[in-house]
Amino acid sequence: MDITFVCGRRPDLLSQTLAALRAKVLCNFQVGTVYANIDPFCGNVEDGDKCEEMLYESFPLVRVTRPEVASFGAAVKYLWKQPQTDFFLHMEDDWDFLHPINPEDITHRLRNNVVQVQLASRDKLYLPKKYSFRTSWRKTFGLKIFKKVDTSRPLFGTSPSFIKTNFAKACADRMDPEKDPEKQLYESGTDLGEFTRNFLNHPLQAPGQKAIVRDLGRDWLNKRGLKKRIVEGVSTWEEI
Repeated sequence: MDITFVCGRRPDLLSQTLAALRAKVLCNFQVGTVYANIDPFCGNVEDGDKCEEMLYESFPLVRVTRPEVASFGAAVKYLWKQPQTDFFLHMEDDWDFLHPINPEDITHRLRNNVVQVQLASRDKLYLPKKYSFRTSWRKTFGLKIFKKVDTSRPLFGTSPSFIKTNFAKACADRMDPEKDPEKQLYESGTDLGEFTRNFLNHPLQAPGQKAIVRDLGRDWLNKRGLKKRIVEGVSTWEEI
């Protein structure tokens, strides 16, 4: 299994992510090539060097690219074209693993038109028919009554996931590197958004409908006064 890694220049976060990944996932999988994109986001050149060194120390076969300009969309587009195995693990540099994952958990789900197994980042996900679909609240007199499910609009993500390689490469071919990649995956009226309608995301939860991963990056950014904003499909980080 190949791995893709979206990284900034945040060695403290990457170190935690790699330790959790080794303890809960890599001990159960045979790892092929690791493809990493280290963007000049946060930190300095020295921090980027530390991240690159950590990756080379953690895996036997690593391919690293370090663009001159940070772009989340360009990073995902590039990385999703690289894997050579049937499916791969897509990672970011700021996640903790709360529960072990075995190959059977993934291969059991990645069948037929299921192309993504997204790792649950919160408890008790609402998964109609086991899959991830767009939902909206049905309201009466301003009160939320129940969730309405749009089964014609499956949802996909760029958080930690196992993804079929052929699907990822087809998405990358249709992806605009200037825009937020996750929003593009289910945006209506676009080539990419219409393409993904034909497939499904079957998220994986821990026993008891618990989260499997925990986002470390949000608190890290909040402590530094940074907040993500998406304007006309383009994601930027601004000071709070």
